[in-house]
Amino acid sequence: MFYNRLMPIACAAAITALLPACGGSNDAPPATVKVLSSRASLATGGSALVEIPLPGNLSTDQVKVLRNGVDVTSSFSARDAHTLIGVVEGLTDGNNEVQAVNGSGGGAVALGTIKSSPITGPLFAGPHQRPWICETEASGLGAPTSSTVCTGTSRVEWFYRTTAGTFAPLTQLSQPYPSDLAKTTTIEGKSVNYIVRVESGTINESIFRIAIIDDPAKPISKPWSPNGTKPGAGWNGKLMYQYVGGAGPGYRSGSNSASGALQAQDSIRSSDDALNMGFAVATGTRNVFGTGQDDVLSAETTAMIKEHFIKNYGLPKFTIGLGSSGGSMQLHLIAQNYPGLLDGIIPVRTYPDQVSVVSDVLDCNVLANYFITTAAGSWPVSKISKVDGYPVSADNSTTCLGLWQNFANVWQNPSNSQFGASVPAAMRYNATTNPMGARGDYWSGNVNSFGVNPANGFARSAYDNVGVQYGLSALNSGAISTTEFLDLNEKVGGLDIDGKITTSRSAGDLQAIANAYKSGRLNSAANLTLPMIDYRNYVDDQKNIHTRHRTFAKIERMLKTNGTRDNMVAWTVTGTPAPGTNLIRQSLTAMNEWLDRLSGDPANLALDPGSREYLNRVIAAKPAPARDACWDSAGTKFEEAATLDPAAACNRLFPIHADPRIVAGGPRAGDILKCQLKPVATAGYNVTFTPSELARLNAIFPSGVCDWSKPGVNQSLPDGVWLSFGQVPGTWTVLGR
Repeated sequence: MFYNRLMPIACAAAITALLPACGGSNDAPPATVKVLSSRASLATGGSALVEIPLPGNLSTDQVKVLRNGVDVTSSFSARDAHTLIGVVEGLTDGNNEVQAVNGSGGGAVALGTIKSSPITGPLFAGPHQRPWICETEASGLGAPTSSTVCTGTSRVEWFYRTTAGTFAPLTQLSQPYPSDLAKTTTIEGKSVNYIVRVESGTINESIFRIAIIDDPAKPISKPWSPNGTKPGAGWNGKLMYQYVGGAGPGYRSGSNSASGALQAQDSIRSSDDALNMGFAVATGTRNVFGTGQDDVLSAETTAMIKEHFIKNYGLPKFTIGLGSSGGSMQLHLIAQNYPGLLDGIIPVRTYPDQVSVVSDVLDCNVLANYFITTAAGSWPVSKISKVDGYPVSADNSTTCLGLWQNFANVWQNPSNSQFGASVPAAMRYNATTNPMGARGDYWSGNVNSFGVNPANGFARSAYDNVGVQYGLSALNSGAISTTEFLDLNEKVGGLDIDGKITTSRSAGDLQAIANAYKSGRLNSAANLTLPMIDYRNYVDDQKNIHTRHRTFAKIERMLKTNGTRDNMVAWTVTGTPAPGTNLIRQSLTAMNEWLDRLSGDPANLALDPGSREYLNRVIAAKPAPARDACWDSAGTKFEEAATLDPAAACNRLFPIHADPRIVAGGPRAGDILKCQLKPVATAGYNVTFTPSELARLNAIFPSGVCDWSKPGVNQSLPDGVWLSFGQVPGTWTVLGR
């Protein structure tokens, strides 16, 4: 973690207020106490790692450190001749004053204010969901230790890698170790016993796991304490944070296992590559979208677990985020909205975000209803494919007709089946029997961002298909007739707040649409200046939701906002990669080199990560392995720039498809939630409508059709970074950099 660049920590207002009472050496203004484990306003759990710079005429043994007036000097050690470092414990909830004073008199020489919050949260994500099921017992942490918040008993377990290539519990923590104990060589070139310590517990009502190669004979313990034990040679000094996909409504902590923390998951394969290379690995159940699809809560959980890691293990040189599918959504949005938590990201099976994909998914729901029910199967799949943008699969269907239609139940239907068995049916929303129950739709899961519609008390929905001309490109290419085009758009309809099909189009809540952009739920590529290695296995032809065109949606957004996408790498392999094509390891190796080069220049660390200068330096530090490429089924690599050119080698191997909004004329960036409208004009079509057809077209679109040449309604960049969401849904403040 480039902490001196990414986590500004001084509470300037508090320091200024204290200045009149301060009197350092020669009446010089006091220095700033720097918080290294988090932002100064976002410490949790009653402790914080701080660094205290001292004036040149004072050595570290000439000062005392006070926490709210209490002497805590014994917690500190000298980082160098004029710098103290240590974990301040005993912070109370709210603001705490930390100061270093001249031991022989003269007042404060350094001071700062640290705001501490409970380890159970919330911190900045807004009120947590309620009701809430705490799944500590299912995760091996015993019954919850509180009846009001989700907490469980922490524990440490030990595992070792066997020479047969599996993990086994290590029950003997002193030598002789098992005879089948394997060794590993870290990315730093150090050969160590492959013994892994896994710490488990609850933070932010999420069950966390931290795995790190450690020595049971001399385990890590309070590494910042003068008498503590620092990490051994097995840790390479870097952290990999794992994010997992899926789609779920939440209302529960989720569950996991200690052994699960030993394997990185990218939806292509599971591997221990991160650990065997020496990375520490951290994750939490609320970094799993299958538990709850709230990226702000995921960011908050990341911040709190990472803070715990820093205080109890060490300050990572940098942090790499890795996640697939819904994990990639989290990576992009955390990088955009909470810069500094992650220094480089490896999104797999990329989606730019969730909210813009929701539009496509709900489109598939209304389209599937039309093709299967309204039109009674009269459309051949070959024509349906031309309208929904997805290829025809081996079972004579399309991704839109099958899988995305099912996902619509997760994202718009509040009674969806993805709650998880731990959430009793009696707690769940039912329009008839339990109208006040927990709603499981995407909007409700992100109500802190979208806000509440006062008309019904439900979360505001941003889904809108007013003016969308489904199948427009298919019409203009001659793939469908004017009769088919008109019938489709006349009868396709929309969805109500409970996800039920309506005959009229869906008009999105304008405040929800504005909030989607302003709160950062849509990835505009703002602040996406960090190194990114984006890879996927190609499954477009397998009726799979992870289609390649999503990578190009992100590319288009980066080009539009930043003018370049050169800080991003795009890799593609076959559905089942050839033996030896291990993209987890290749991406970690390339990202490690990239970040090593970037962090090797101190000038880079002082830059704002959202600045053009930082972006330029990221691009300049890009290593040779970090280049666009694809691999065929034999494992042959083709290195070429990722473009939309159908003649490119990688695009011949892995054709790029579309989705309903692109076919309807929308931008490949997919960043317009509600289009501006324009009058129907015959110049927009490559076909000739009869007078009666033209009258029918105007009747279908009485307010006009989408004008995709203009920005979307209420489209904007996010309000800022490090937003803190309030008690009132749909409100937030900008904490800033």
